[in-house]
Amino acid sequence: MTLDAVFREVIVDPKMTTIRIRTRYFWCLNFRKAISFAEIQAVAYGYHDLSPESSFSSTHDGFDCFSVGLRLVDDSELTLFRFYGEGSFTNNGPFPDWMYWGERAGDLSGNQEYESRLFVDLLSTLVGVEVVPARD
Repeated sequence: MTLDAVFREVIVDPKMTTIRIRTRYFWCLNFRKAISFAEIQAVAYGYHDLSPESSFSSTHDGFDCFSVGLRLVDDSELTLFRFYGEGSFTNNGPFPDWMYWGERAGDLSGNQEYESRLFVDLLSTLVGVEVVPARD
């Protein structure tokens, strides 16, 4: 989506008990950060439906964004990754689901929820902290 203008690499090193983060913007601006496991309070996991229709319609086809980050002991949050993809059809309206059979029959959904949850579970296990809801 960014044409490789933004790149992030996260290395979890259980032996050194650190997480190293390298971020590159526009092929030339590099930033590096190292976070000790002792500085991490929890793994933050969040969800947002980015579909424009979600704000003004009771039925819509979602566009998912799952965010994974770290909540640090100073109570700040650092977002590591966001997993984007096609969401499922949502019916919060007064009519039953069968009335939207056309929308539901052609509905495709990505695997971003599954992959982000695997990443969150693995990260929390390696660091030894719990998973909490993200604030964003």
